[in-house]
Amino acid sequence: MTREEETKLAKEMAEELGINLPYAAQVGFGYDVEAARKKAADQRELGRQWEREAHDSYDRCDTDGALSQQASQITAQRYRLQADVAENGGMWSFPALFDLKGDLIPAREAYGQYGAFWSLLDEHGNRTGRITKDSAARSEAVRIRNNAKKGFYVGEVLAPARVITRGQSATSVACFIDRADGGWNSDVLVIDNGQGEAGE
Repeated sequence: MTREEETKLAKEMAEELGINLPYAAQVGFGYDVEAARKKAADQRELGRQWEREAHDSYDRCDTDGALSQQASQITAQRYRLQADVAENGGMWSFPALFDLKGDLIPAREAYGQYGAFWSLLDEHGNRTGRITKDSAARSEAVRIRNNAKKGFYVGEVLAPARVITRGQSATSVACFIDRADGGWNSDVLVIDNGQGEAGE
């Protein structure tokens, strides 16, 4: 058996075992992995083109083109993240709030002056004005215990994702993966309900 044949066989075996699959496929989200990989490869190629543009700009004009170089770098980063999301079937893993029975709590993660918090929502997805914060304990066991005393667990869900660009100024812009559903939707794939149990 040649080295290429061994590599091909190893890849096929990894696919069958689910070892070489994107995270979304590993946790049970059904989608066309090959089509997603092709889309991701196209996005990564666009990212490489923008990366080359930034390097070419530096070669042409050193740091005189700093802002255009930064813009090219940010665009390259955006395409790389879009490739990661595409390879995952347009889905990404996000934290979610669960009650002590393991059911999703309508809440949207938000950020304020003092860090992240959960904004509780009504049955229509509107903010109620009530908030809660995840425990800041360093120990995971203590954090879970403290959150349970407040009446919730923080788990993980697979939800539709998008890439956003955000920053306070021209020099602090970066790309992030964000929920495409506005931060809350009951129709998500539960990966972990905060108690180490997957959803249905």
